Amino acid sequence: MLTSQQRRKKKLYIRYVILFCCILIPFFAFLQHLLLKGTFSLPISSTILIFTLINLNGLLLLLMLYLILRNLVELIFERSQRILGSKLRTRLVVSFVSLSIVPTAILFIIALSFISTSMDYWFNSNVEDSLQSSLKLAQSIFHQTESESENMGKRLARRLENIRNGGPTRAEVGKLFAVILRDPPPGVPDALTLMNEGAEDLVSKRGNRLLSIVLPEIPTEALRLARDNKKLEVITQDSSVGELVRSIAHVNLPGIRGNSHYLITTLLIPAEQLARMQTISKGINDYRQLIMLKAPIKFSLLIMLLIITLLILFGAIWFGFYIAHGLTGPINKLAEATRRVAEGELDFVLEKESDDEMGLLVDSFNRMTSDLSASNLKLAEAHKALQQSSIISEQRRHYMETVLKNVAAGVIAINERNEITTINKFAEELLKIDPRNFLNKDFHHILIRPHDAILEGFFKELQESGRQQIERHLHLTVR
Repeated sequence: MLTSQQRRKKKLYIRYVILFCCILIPFFAFLQHLLLKGTFSLPISSTILIFTLINLNGLLLLLMLYLILRNLVELIFERSQRILGSKLRTRLVVSFVSLSIVPTAILFIIALSFISTSMDYWFNSNVEDSLQSSLKLAQSIFHQTESESENMGKRLARRLENIRNGGPTRAEVGKLFAVILRDPPPGVPDALTLMNEGAEDLVSKRGNRLLSIVLPEIPTEALRLARDNKKLEVITQDSSVGELVRSIAHVNLPGIRGNSHYLITTLLIPAEQLARMQTISKGINDYRQLIMLKAPIKFSLLIMLLIITLLILFGAIWFGFYIAHGLTGPINKLAEATRRVAEGELDFVLEKESDDEMGLLVDSFNRMTSDLSASNLKLAEAHKALQQSSIISEQRRHYMETVLKNVAAGVIAINERNEITTINKFAEELLKIDPRNFLNKDFHHILIRPHDAILEGFFKELQESGRQQIERHLHLTVR
């Protein structure tokens, strides 16, 4: 049997567990919501995080089941032991659970159906096809830019190589580049560069979109591949204003010093357009990852719904216990106090815990015990006084019997109930009677009609006259 201190520690521990669950459940739900929305990133895999949430939600589910079953087992045990107040507690718990389980079950079914429908809608094949088409469109823009850079480089390389009279000079190349870049994109490159075999810029012209940056260097490996393979090489380079798509063409220009020359045609994919392309690519990758996690996510949401449902049921059970404790606690104290009163213990006062009807009942009980205690005290005093009066009366009776026994006259005493109480010795001898046949008997049953009427006349005269005694001379025939 647990002591009161152990019971308090146990209740405190259960309250800490309940508070811990009430904090964790909304936290995990919010974390799962953020994870599905993708509004934050963590250094660990989202797959690992989702399965971690599933396991933690499972532990919370088991904990809620334990708390509910523990309360139900405690309720059944108290009822089997017929503890005072267990029936009322059972009725209250059943009432609150019945009131909460119907709307909770309806909400659970609706929420489960909504989740299933939403999940099917999120992972619909049409959605995936739309995202895939968007990704292909973004990739086509990138490939189109590469193709444009390559075609522009080929056309310009042929144009330079077809100039007769020893080929173009550096000045002529510069003028040609300036004329080409005079018109804004699209259809026109953003930069044109002529380099020698040492990767030195011989002629470099840039459009307005690239005037604010320094063009990155061309890797020597790309120059070598363009020279050895006798075809254009297309590379991409990052910059602060976007992605640079650059085609490298090997050209022979006899009019310019050097054995090998390279024509670099640069097209810009703006940062805004590149960001949209990256967003589309990231979206399709995240969507494909979510498709693989469809079943775990659905299972995690189902567990969360079960946890919330069990939390509502546990709240109903706990509220029933709380209300029952508020009722049965004072009732148990009153029952124990009633038992103590029945055993004769009246010098105690019940502590008033509230100002409601139960507090009024406690006040009434305390007044009752106080009145009973005062009544018992008065009864004890009256009993003591009665005992003293009885002792005095008994002493007087013995004294009278002693006196009457020695009186030379017949004396018969009658009390207020018309019973013969005393017959002295002289009366016994005078009347020749046995006093045992007459004592404690009504004189009406002993005397015949004329004689008892005489006594009745004496009593009536005493009552009407108010005197203490009367005297009459009678002539009686006694047989």
